[in-house]
Amino acid sequence: MGTPRLRYIDWLRVLAVLLLFPFHVGRVFNAGEAFYVKGPEVSAAASRVMGFVSFWHMPLLFLLAGASTYLALGRRSRREYAGERLRRLLVPFVFGMLVLIPPQTWYGARFNSGYDGSYPSYLFGGDFLQVEAGRDDYFGGLGTGHLWFILYLLVFSLAALPLWGGRRREDSRLAGLSRFLAHPVGWLSTGIALGAIAEFLDFDGENPAFYFAFFLLGYLALCSEEFMAAAHRWVWITLPLGVAGDVWWVAGARWRDGLADPSAGRTGVAFAGMAAAWLLILGLLGLGSRFLNRHSPTLKYLAEGSYAVYILHQTVIVILAFYVIRLDAPWGVQWLVLLAGAVGGTFLLYEGLRRVNWLRFLFGMHPRRPVAPAQVVDAAAASPPPGPGAGDPPAG
Repeated sequence: MGTPRLRYIDWLRVLAVLLLFPFHVGRVFNAGEAFYVKGPEVSAAASRVMGFVSFWHMPLLFLLAGASTYLALGRRSRREYAGERLRRLLVPFVFGMLVLIPPQTWYGARFNSGYDGSYPSYLFGGDFLQVEAGRDDYFGGLGTGHLWFILYLLVFSLAALPLWGGRRREDSRLAGLSRFLAHPVGWLSTGIALGAIAEFLDFDGENPAFYFAFFLLGYLALCSEEFMAAAHRWVWITLPLGVAGDVWWVAGARWRDGLADPSAGRTGVAFAGMAAAWLLILGLLGLGSRFLNRHSPTLKYLAEGSYAVYILHQTVIVILAFYVIRLDAPWGVQWLVLLAGAVGGTFLLYEGLRRVNWLRFLFGMHPRRPVAPAQVVDAAAASPPPGPGAGDPPAG
């Protein structure tokens, strides 16, 4: 029996990627954070909205990647899976570092550091390779930009392979752990574990162990039917609790920062916050399984393109932002103009690259296969195709 197609996994991934457009456009206008380009007017309200989203957004993407790994290993050997990950993650990462990140950091150097050199001199004169201690690549120099997600995902995918059994069995230890995590005591245990990771394994603001935990949880989520059945059944409890916890986390940011570090109070707050994040993600999984487990032509198009759109989107945003912020208009109008331009520009570029096989390879996409005339006739007479499967994800 083949791997089942879980449409809601594809839909949730597509929607999470599309959410990056308003989120990263918001980085141009939110207060308190550096970015490659900043508008002349920044908004504390935008910061709070983005704080709400960031509470669960990247953890959800890593969880969905872990779920896709489970589905992919249902029809590939571990060796085949590792080879595919290298092709679909390492190749786009290297390409992006060479072609898509330098424009972002050049505009960042121009905006934040007063750099006045041309792009060729920045790229080939050595300035692109400069790294200043304690500063992000928002100010120029070498960095991974938004491609850090791809790098992390590559490392996680290969590092976790020894943990997965060769053949999936309902009575396996992973299935047993999945069944445990499906119950409220499992939710609590997961929240405590995530809180401990977030609190004690944070190194200079970076915590790959935190995202790796969500990647593993995504795999475990599909190891037993009980887990997703519980997420489906309890969605109207987990989702409101998670949203309420997220609001509390964002609203209490100043209060949390005032807690002594280390202290029992700060640790307890971290545990509660991560438990809320986990409940919110469980709620999103349950919501997806209830309402998004269906195919459509829109899903087919977006699921194939979501990975390339992820790779392209921030470069387009940064380039356009450098000019949009000069408009004589309130920041809300600039945000709308930049959002429309970023979405349109990104999908225009995607429409071009998706038609060229060597570009598809550089963006981690499968090559286009020519369809013979007889196949076209057969397809027209057949029922609509099932579309992209979650076992063959664009980024997972």
